Amino acid sequence: MGPTDHIPLTTTVVLNLVIEAVTRRSITRGSDAEKAFMDELKKGVPAIAARTLNTAANIDRVAQALADMFSSAWDKHSHEVCITKHSQPWWDDECTKCLSQYKLEKSHENWLIFRRAVKAAKHKFFDLRIDEIAGSNKRPWDLMEWVKQHKLPACEAIQYNKQPCHQMSKLWDALHNTYNSASGREVYLSVLDPLPTLQERDWPLFSALKLTDTLSSCSSRSSPGPDHIMWVHLKAVLENEKSVQLLVTLADACIRVGHRPKQFKDSVSVIIPTPGKPTYSTPKSFRPIVLLNTVGKLIEKMISNRLQFDMIKYDLVHPNQIGGVQQRSTEDAGLFLTHLVRTGWAKGKKTSVLAFDITQFFPSLNHAMLLAILRKQGFSSFVGRFFASYLVD
Repeated sequence: MGPTDHIPLTTTVVLNLVIEAVTRRSITRGSDAEKAFMDELKKGVPAIAARTLNTAANIDRVAQALADMFSSAWDKHSHEVCITKHSQPWWDDECTKCLSQYKLEKSHENWLIFRRAVKAAKHKFFDLRIDEIAGSNKRPWDLMEWVKQHKLPACEAIQYNKQPCHQMSKLWDALHNTYNSASGREVYLSVLDPLPTLQERDWPLFSALKLTDTLSSCSSRSSPGPDHIMWVHLKAVLENEKSVQLLVTLADACIRVGHRPKQFKDSVSVIIPTPGKPTYSTPKSFRPIVLLNTVGKLIEKMISNRLQFDMIKYDLVHPNQIGGVQQRSTEDAGLFLTHLVRTGWAKGKKTSVLAFDITQFFPSLNHAMLLAILRKQGFSSFVGRFFASYLVD
């Protein structure tokens, strides 16, 4: 039939033979290591001295002592785990031991022992999970995967200014410019001139009850920040009165001195895909989640609750401001809208609703404008100095 009309081609593809494993340090929930970790925290926090926190240096000293103690306890009791596509949350040390024994001898008996260990580990893990959902958070929908992770196309890259981001530096520029686009823009504080300047109010000291009430509303399953401390750990630590008094003193000192410790400004940013997007080639298809230092976050929650109380008490919030305000829920927004509609019906009119969203409102909030508004609304000068320190670095 004659020679072939195809020319065979050979291509050599150079692959890296060494695949770096993804590892991290972890403490298994409910394990002996976690109990030892919490016991060390219970002993370490009350031992930190907080005598006179009247300067920024003294506040930094206490914050650094907390950070060092948390880091030392974490390094001591955590262990390194390797993250693979086969990693399971129910896997424990007994499973690892039985699997190693089976790989060593390759016997049918060892394989059955390994299967029984896996079954016991699954039963233990899921029984605790079901008990927690049924008795603690009352969220039965957590037992099912209602929303699954959207699988990204392997060939689709994030694009910014019509250019693909194939390098980490370009990807960082795209995300930074998307979520911080209003940074450095000029604002005119004169728009606040028509508003009355309220008399400066005092800022009372925090109480131990205020701290414990704030802590009780925090979810025990939230992800920890760079200090690796979860709310469940902090709740155990603050069972000691000395620990409570330490954090209350630290919170009051931060406001009175007008200083936010740099240790509380450390955070971990996680970029997650927003569900339901038709394409994931733009930065706006993702949502940044910031994981903060847990002690710093607790102090923030206490300050936030105090600010909201003052704003509602002195009518500093517009009555139609529903979202993000205590004692005003989604039901209130629905009742308000229904009232407007029915009022229009009574007058023989039709009601139209215009809804709009201010894109990236909080990242675009101008710092100078924020501080000027706080002064206009009569908040203590201590609060203004604290937020001036909070918004730096």
